[in-house]
Amino acid sequence: MTPEGCRSAADVDALAEALFHAPDLGAREGVVHVLALADEGEARLRNVRIGPASPKSAHDFFALNLARARADAIVVSGAVLRAEPALRYALAGPAGEALGRWRRERAERREPPRLVVLTSGRGLDPGHPALHGWARAVVFTGEGAALPPLEGVEVVRHAAPSPAAAVAWAKGEGARVVSLEAGPSVTAPLHEAGVVDEVMLSVFHGALVDEARGEPAFAWADFERLGTSSEPARVEEPSGPWSFRLYPARR
Repeated sequence: MTPEGCRSAADVDALAEALFHAPDLGAREGVVHVLALADEGEARLRNVRIGPASPKSAHDFFALNLARARADAIVVSGAVLRAEPALRYALAGPAGEALGRWRRERAERREPPRLVVLTSGRGLDPGHPALHGWARAVVFTGEGAALPPLEGVEVVRHAAPSPAAAVAWAKGEGARVVSLEAGPSVTAPLHEAGVVDEVMLSVFHGALVDEARGEPAFAWADFERLGTSSEPARVEEPSGPWSFRLYPARR
């Protein structure tokens, strides 16, 4: 099964099982960190800078959208929106319709997730497409933060806004699955505090060009604290070799 061949919830099940060896993803709950890193044989896996030079993977894109299909809330940072001015939060790609069916039939979610944007307000574009798409946008910010006018966007002001506070707020609103789509400045403290329950990890094993080479981010041990991973699923993409694994393999 490939992302291009997904037409039904059963097809999504088959590809999710091939990548992550987890037949129960639709039933799992908790805080899920979904990310793609590069392994260049260093002590720490590297961030991949998003842009024209970054290695592309249809399977990694499927994994990202699978995490969105599971989620009741997606936590991102304002920095992500600034870095990607055209970013949209939807079930996208060739498997998008099948993922929508999977969300309804397997994950039993009828409503779109909340998109919780953790921001100080600096550089926040009120017209950013992420704030006006499928996911229901919530700006999570400080009590005294200066924000631009935000039409149709919920604003939550918190006395001490932080990644952990954003996750706690989402859980308090009833989110059983919270997906994290943010860089290490947001997610590393959550790992250190034991907030993260699961990692859906895509790893590029080829050579990054300089324009795509980000900062060192996580070590394997950061994820292994959650438990043993699933057996890595290896996929050869036009961009090079990739692998996919889930921490922990079983819950």
